[in-house]
Order: sequence, then C-alpha cells, then structure tokens
Amino acid sequence: MYQEGHSGFNALLYAPFLPVVAGAASIEVALLGALIAVGVANVPDVDQRLPLIDHRGPTHTVWFAVLVGLAVGVGTALAFPAIPGAFRFGFLVGTGGILAHLAGDVVTPMGITPFAPVWRRHVTLDWFKSKNSRINRAVLLVGSSALATSLGIATVWPGAIH
Repeated sequence: MYQEGHSGFNALLYAPFLPVVAGAASIEVALLGALIAVGVANVPDVDQRLPLIDHRGPTHTVWFAVLVGLAVGVGTALAFPAIPGAFRFGFLVGTGGILAHLAGDVVTPMGITPFAPVWRRHVTLDWFKSKNSRINRAVLLVGSSALATSLGIATVWPGAIH
C-alpha cells in the first residue's frame, strides 16, 4: 500500500476501538488513540529514505512494531501523565498501528518477512499491487468514514458502549 492506503487502513482498524476507549476512559483519550494509530501508519516506510536499509526490511518486522510501541508508550506517558495507563495505551496503539501497516503490506505481491532475522518466512497474499491507486483511495475513504462514524457513535451515545 501507499501512504493514503496505510492511513486509511489504520483508521479502519482503530475505528471499532474508538467508542470503547471513549466509554472506558474519555473521548479525548479515544481521539489520542486515533491520532497515534493514524500517525504511525507510515512510520515503517521511513526505510525508503534510509540508504543502507532495504525497503520492507527491518522496519517491516514485529520487532520494529514493538520498538515503536515502546517509544509511543513512553511518549504518551510523558506527555499525558494524568491518563491512567498512558504507557500501556500508547504501547498498544503504537504497536498495533505498525502491525496494521505490516498487514497492509502482506496483501501486496512484494509482501514482508515479519519475523526476520529469527524466522525468514516471507509472507504475501498477493491480492493487489501497492501502487493500485483505486485500492489506496478506497481504503482511505472507508477507513476515514469508519473512524468518523465511530466518533459520531462515541459522542452521540457516550454511554452506549463500555
């Protein structure tokens, strides 16, 4: 997937959690989660700007997902110390956001090797090419719509989901 596809996919995957987080914590924490999820959507593709790292190499592994999750967890805990469980929340959403990116790349022919270097099994579902602009725009539209709908549910019926 390209940037817009990854952003939409992360929004789509976080959308069901937004009302749950809003009910359990607050709408502000739920929105913070959406910001984190969509914000990390394209972090693994930083490898395209780094000359010594192969694209879909180390930044496209579960180990990188955990590393980013730890960094986001620490950042969330430092930036929002009043939020109970801020580190855990940031870690889960940050790690989940990177794993969502990896899932988005698995559906392309290029695929990924998610457990390298421990296990070199290459994974691809080969459903569509990364550069398919229709798919990328459709995923962005569906993900954005799902996130907006979840936000509506969380604000219109704040106690509906716990």
